[in-house]
Amino acid sequence: MTDDDIIKQTTKLLVVGNTPQRKFSYCSREVKMELFRSHCYSIYCNSLWSRYKVATLNRLKVCHNDILQRLLGLPRWCSSSLAFGRNGVNTLDVIRRHSVFSLRSRVELSTNTIITSVRQSSAYVCGLIQQRWLGLLFVQNVGYTGVHVCLFYVR
Repeated sequence: MTDDDIIKQTTKLLVVGNTPQRKFSYCSREVKMELFRSHCYSIYCNSLWSRYKVATLNRLKVCHNDILQRLLGLPRWCSSSLAFGRNGVNTLDVIRRHSVFSLRSRVELSTNTIITSVRQSSAYVCGLIQQRWLGLLFVQNVGYTGVHVCLFYVR
């Protein structure tokens, strides 16, 4: 999957994300957050994205953040991560990690002979998509004592 797929999802997210803001601006915060979840969590095939420019993905993240801020009526300078945390909604990175974890788990647990053959191939084990998945699932945090690896993938 390429930049074109991410650009299509960004366009879709802009169209879909503007609807709750226009039509439900007078609803309660809880209703707005449920609308955000239902409209902005569906980013199809994002677990298959492997060849893309970081700038393209960043535009999608900014779009996702802006939709939440506008829905809540927050100014642009307000912290997006704080808005996501206080309102109990997932950031784009969390949504992507969930999608990757779900797909990877299904692939790893599948007993289908075709999927098993692909899973055992070097193209799967050493391929770009596996590298992207591991990059999303295993996040490195640099702290005072060095690098700590936080494990998001549990077998």
